[in-house]
Amino acid sequence: MPQQRKTSICIMALTGPGTKMAESVQASLPESRVLVPEKYGTNGDDTFAKGQFTSAFSAAFRTFDCLVCIMATGIVVRKVGPLMQDKTVDPAVIVMDEQANHVISLLSGHVGHANALTRQIAELLDSEAVITTATDTEHVQAIDTLAQRYNGWYPEFKYNTKLFNSRLVEGSPLMLYVDPDFRGIVKQFNGLEVVDEIDQQHPEIPLIVISDKDNIEKRQNSLQIVPQVNVLGVGSRKDVTYKMMQDAFTEFCTQQHLVWRSICKVVSIQKKAHENAIHYLADCLGVPTEFYSAEQLQSTASHYDQSPFVKKTVGVGNVANSAAEFGAGNRTINERFSADQVTMAVSKLTLKKDD
Repeated sequence: MPQQRKTSICIMALTGPGTKMAESVQASLPESRVLVPEKYGTNGDDTFAKGQFTSAFSAAFRTFDCLVCIMATGIVVRKVGPLMQDKTVDPAVIVMDEQANHVISLLSGHVGHANALTRQIAELLDSEAVITTATDTEHVQAIDTLAQRYNGWYPEFKYNTKLFNSRLVEGSPLMLYVDPDFRGIVKQFNGLEVVDEIDQQHPEIPLIVISDKDNIEKRQNSLQIVPQVNVLGVGSRKDVTYKMMQDAFTEFCTQQHLVWRSICKVVSIQKKAHENAIHYLADCLGVPTEFYSAEQLQSTASHYDQSPFVKKTVGVGNVANSAAEFGAGNRTINERFSADQVTMAVSKLTLKKDD
């Protein structure tokens, strides 16, 4: 499942009126850039020379998360065709006319957020949004879009997305169980029957589970969406081995019933930034690391039991819990865990709730 990221937008046009519209759109989307022919560019616009549109378009396609193309749809289709790779990596592509009558979601509607951006731009310009994705036209909750709301991961992304979205579009029954820790984030689940408990009386009905736990009751035809929201705080003695770190993490996940995919970053104190085992663990999980100063962790260390020895050594008396809370902004979900000279704690990031 692709990771969510801040969207960078390139607004492209080919004519004078199109350039004016591009600059108008940019005024409402401050994170965007305008890319137009040299003869139409003004201060602040990026430009390309005569005869260089194809290369400029290709570069923008590779560089930006979203292209807003103010030009004929046919032009964009011909340029996009040779560049497309996969729905999980292609940028969103949106097409609109110079008068802003219609804003069209052309490519990467769900994963690339083209549908959402199309609606946003259409609302800003009082235009008509044109979206042809089946789950949107049928007004049902697409599984890949649902997963994005929880910063979620699920296996065999393309296969399961097609499988479950097809059932939704066809109106076939589909059940949804949301772990109590993640309830209240999304308010509407169009096309899904929400259940409070996993019901084994209807095993023939496919089930979607949203949870970061590995002890969820299993059943056939189920898909678990794992929210990647857990910040892992790590402390350790000097020069612990890779195996000690990995074994400690495995034991920690077992005790906490956590799916390892739920970890979104590994954090610790700055004095541990040289510990190779911490970086090794983060690399194994495919997540970034962050290290905080003792001064930064003073504000959170007081919330947990502290070791005088650890405080004398690194400046705070509890590294794992204080770092996890500082990195996530919330208290940890576990008391101090220790194994193989390694300490660990987890804190959950706060997900934005629907209005």
